[in-house]
Amino acid sequence: MMIILFFPAVTVDVQVSKFYSDPQIAGNGPAGIALSSFLSGMHPFYDVRHPHENVTVHERLLANQDFSLIDQDLSWSSDLTELSQSGRPLSVLYDMLVRPGADMGSESPGCLQWEMHREREVDHMVIGETKIGGSWNEYDPAMLTVSFSDWMDMPGLTMEQWLCGRPMVKRLPSVAIATYLKKYVEKLRLRKKFHQHFVVSSIRKVGDVWVTEGKRSTDGRMFRIRSKQVVVACGKTSPRKLELPNEELCSSNIVYDVRTLKERLDSTKKTVIDEECYDTPSTSTSAPVIVVGDGVSSVDCVRHCLERDIPVVHVIRRTLRELRNVMLSRLSPAHYSEYTNIYRMMIGRHAHKNYQRLLDSNISSISKIHVEITTGTREIIEMPYSTLAVCIGRESHFSSVFDSAHTFLDYRSQQDPTLFAVGAYAGDHFVRFLVGGCLRVAQHINCNMNNNNVEKGVKLV
Repeated sequence: MMIILFFPAVTVDVQVSKFYSDPQIAGNGPAGIALSSFLSGMHPFYDVRHPHENVTVHERLLANQDFSLIDQDLSWSSDLTELSQSGRPLSVLYDMLVRPGADMGSESPGCLQWEMHREREVDHMVIGETKIGGSWNEYDPAMLTVSFSDWMDMPGLTMEQWLCGRPMVKRLPSVAIATYLKKYVEKLRLRKKFHQHFVVSSIRKVGDVWVTEGKRSTDGRMFRIRSKQVVVACGKTSPRKLELPNEELCSSNIVYDVRTLKERLDSTKKTVIDEECYDTPSTSTSAPVIVVGDGVSSVDCVRHCLERDIPVVHVIRRTLRELRNVMLSRLSPAHYSEYTNIYRMMIGRHAHKNYQRLLDSNISSISKIHVEITTGTREIIEMPYSTLAVCIGRESHFSSVFDSAHTFLDYRSQQDPTLFAVGAYAGDHFVRFLVGGCLRVAQHINCNMNNNNVEKGVKLV
């Protein structure tokens, strides 16, 4: 006997939030915030009361003092010797105007004055995977910034103005920067432009319109944004991995940032105390933490281990000669003592009972109980470990959302003039320089808006 079962047809109703915005900015960290400020009408003007010491800069800007920098042709900046070698002359010019002589320790007032022109607002939409502030929400709250506090200033509202006075210390904890970015958006009334927890899965060109798709991480609802112009303002948020065969299988023993390592070390210490395991060997004789990398994050990991009396093996791919030219070598001991102390250990100037370095080396194999380290002489060292901290930089996953590759010159795609990039995605890794890049993109977008009658507005369907 044949039994036939009939099932009712099921229709899955996928709710999709539909938006139209021009331009659309992907990334709600400092770059996305700074660009939103410029597009909302925050315009910088040359302040003739505080002339810049560079005669050419002063004369060029003085001749156009009635126009904001957004409305000026600043291409002459690429001809200045001080700027031409940077590859991004406008970014350096902006930094020179906001912080004249900063690298020489000068605290001279800036050469710009700010005016909010709401009538010049370019309607736009900013989306981000996190809360407003981008990756600053993910850092260890107690971590001190590498940049000085006034190097973190957003357009028109400085850190000093927000704090109602100059900070007592040059470097502030990351939680202060994250708070400042959120308050900046509120103070300048930009909040309505920002949409949080939007995870982008694809950006593609359909005709003359960009279509950005993804879903919200809070409720899983899909979204689709149509726009004539797109700006990629996302930072490099995804940690680089070793790309070893067993890396995923050993993920419970691997961390990729300082915050996670601190949490792991603190939780391990707490567990030992709570269980009163008095027979547990002391940390000074247990398997070491192995730290891979030679940048600021790796040094933070080393420092946190040593502060807890935990032995650490520092695996560095550079040779001693190469190591003498990294960014750490140029940090001032007066302001960065925690970094310069570790750096001296890295180059062999200082020693510590719990610190061991392996130069010209890399991790070649990993299991859950030990790693294999290959040295420059092809020697293979097998070593047990408790935690592996991989701090070899970060990368952006955003390149994979496009259906074709793009290269950027002057912050604009060479393949499509309606696609832009700012911030770390464009190679500006420090806030003091990325704001100038945002200024340049604001110039591009304002020019495009003047040349094209583009429908404005954002709507939710």
